[in-house]
Amino acid sequence: MKKKLFIVTTVPETLYTILKSQPSFLKAHFDVYLASSAGPFCKQVEEQEGMTVNIVPMVRGINPFYDLFSLFMMVRLLLKIKPDAVHSYTPKAGLITILSACLCRVPVRIHTFTGLIFPTSRGIRQKILIQVDRLICACATRIVPEGKGVKQDLFRFKITKKKMHVIGHGNIAGVDLQYFAPKVWKDSSVKEEFKISLGIEKNAFVFIFVGRLNRDKGLDELAQAFVDMPARCHLLIVGELDNSAPPQKRNLTLLRQNPRVHTVGFQEDIRSFIAISDVLVLPSYREGFPNVVLQAGAMGLPVIASNINGCNEVIEQGGNGWLVKPGDSLSLKRAMQKALCAKNLDEMGLNARKIVTMNFERQRYWQYLKEFYDREICCNANFRHQPDGIKETVPKVPF
Repeated sequence: MKKKLFIVTTVPETLYTILKSQPSFLKAHFDVYLASSAGPFCKQVEEQEGMTVNIVPMVRGINPFYDLFSLFMMVRLLLKIKPDAVHSYTPKAGLITILSACLCRVPVRIHTFTGLIFPTSRGIRQKILIQVDRLICACATRIVPEGKGVKQDLFRFKITKKKMHVIGHGNIAGVDLQYFAPKVWKDSSVKEEFKISLGIEKNAFVFIFVGRLNRDKGLDELAQAFVDMPARCHLLIVGELDNSAPPQKRNLTLLRQNPRVHTVGFQEDIRSFIAISDVLVLPSYREGFPNVVLQAGAMGLPVIASNINGCNEVIEQGGNGWLVKPGDSLSLKRAMQKALCAKNLDEMGLNARKIVTMNFERQRYWQYLKEFYDREICCNANFRHQPDGIKETVPKVPF
């Protein structure tokens, strides 16, 4: 009989976008169950993966009373399904799932840490977030950092002494290289027509930002940096406003009132927008292992990004992009000016595609993930908790 694998994310968008097709691949090897909070993407996930999404009410942020309700609902679901293993992604799903699974004595309890919040937080909020992550680690049988930077931060802040493994070369999904291919259109005239339809001149130099319009994504610095860029530069913003932590009003106004800034909201398919752009800009304060950097790289786009976890594990300075100081609009502006004047953007784009192809191809990542589950679930290798800091023995596959 197949082992029961229970995968949980806080919101269904994660299953629909980042983890797309991963559950259906795992379904051939395990009896897979999914859970998330309610949302408009639940129906799409069910159609996409061919399985039901179990609804467990969860909310982002610190909300003790609602979290107790979420914990109760998760315990009920786990007692019903009786999984052999749970695997949670994102902070709130981790807290609710791993704690519930511990209470229900689920033998294998895996949590993946993506973008850590506490390193950029301050005061009492940081202390609470650290204690929450320590509780998750204490209740989990296996900790999976999304990348080497996340792993180092978990060790540096003394979140856990348990052994940690990065699956593959990092990230949680890999990239579909056929889907994110450099050639979106066979006819270049269609590309030009799409560009003009957005109000962008044919010969304009286009920077693109993809992500939630959240202050931690560096939108304040991006607004300040772009305002001084030459007239032939345009900025394409793909993503919705995050009302829970929006950028400063004055910077949002700068972006909205600038005729060279084009905001298109959330887009299910971002390939057309990447294809008409010259450089991706991601000035985040924190990331785990940003998918959009890999997707843009797969499509042959150089990247300007903050020198933070994840980004600095993919971007080679001057090779496939530029790294800038996080929270520094001047550093960002200088990198954007370098990109504008660069004569080797095509070569950098080829390097970006090559790096993603070598290290982050999706099917290869899925195989690493499947072998990871085989070791954890089928071989009961999950109780290896010896503290060894950052050092680890390299196994047969890179995880």
